[in-house]
Amino acid sequence: MYHWLIPVWQPLLQGVRERRLGHALLIKGMAGLGKGELAGKLATALLCQHTNNAPCGMCHACELTAAGSHSDLHVVGREGRSIGIDAIRELGRIMSESARLGHGKVAIIERAELMTEAAANALLKTLEEPAGESTLILVSSQPERLLPTLISRCQQWLVPQPDTQTALAWLNEQGVSATPAALSVNQGSPLQTLEYLQQGADDKRLTLLDELVRLAEAPAALPGVQASLQEQPVHLVWVQLLLQDALQTALGVNAPLKLDDCRGQSERLARLGAMPLHELNSELLTLRRRLQPGQGRPVNTGLQLGQWLRRLQHALTHS
Repeated sequence: MYHWLIPVWQPLLQGVRERRLGHALLIKGMAGLGKGELAGKLATALLCQHTNNAPCGMCHACELTAAGSHSDLHVVGREGRSIGIDAIRELGRIMSESARLGHGKVAIIERAELMTEAAANALLKTLEEPAGESTLILVSSQPERLLPTLISRCQQWLVPQPDTQTALAWLNEQGVSATPAALSVNQGSPLQTLEYLQQGADDKRLTLLDELVRLAEAPAALPGVQASLQEQPVHLVWVQLLLQDALQTALGVNAPLKLDDCRGQSERLARLGAMPLHELNSELLTLRRRLQPGQGRPVNTGLQLGQWLRRLQHALTHS
């Protein structure tokens, strides 16, 4: 189990052993913290045939859970872009049946925020009329998207973000060399940072941001920079963080930079002045919002990004 999960796991496990957990729980926290693993461990403990020593790892129930074949454990939400009402109704039907191994039933809804409104309302009915020894575990990285009435019926368990040193130490144990900047671009998530580094994305970030700041000296690079920025939405996040660091530098704020490995680029951008940086940052934020799922993608997004880059290039040239 990941180190940062232990402070949450221990009271959960104690609750299982003392039989005082509610029938509905919400495990929440930012993405990339291993909340799904925590929910799986909790399900194993709940289904263990030796509650006072759960999870024992030796009983038939623990063996079945480890093999992924326990008939009283059900998981939804691992795939797809949404969780529909049919899946939740079927889950409600399953949970209303008697446990096949006689030690309760457990259902895990991963990415619970993806439930449609109809699905959430169907789940609400299941929570209002819990069946026997059944436990429902919701896992969410965006609990604010859940119905308030749904949240109010759940015991809430927050998985906190590990501090920088803990996250960096764990990443080092995984055999990767991570920096605070790599963590920053992944919102402090150790698991997302690990994947990011293994894919070589950190080198791409450093190259892209350097090319961005050098647009005044190499104007012919603009189409390539624009193409790189349009590859993935996260590339615009990199630029946003750099602009925020530059604005902080321009204002003389004495605080750590988010991208401490791009200090030179931040200082170069800081020469533009606080007001131009604020305007560029605001315009980029608007562009990012238009690219978010569900917002619709305007046909002229590429044109708007190109215009934004040319404004940045002009400002760099005349600074």
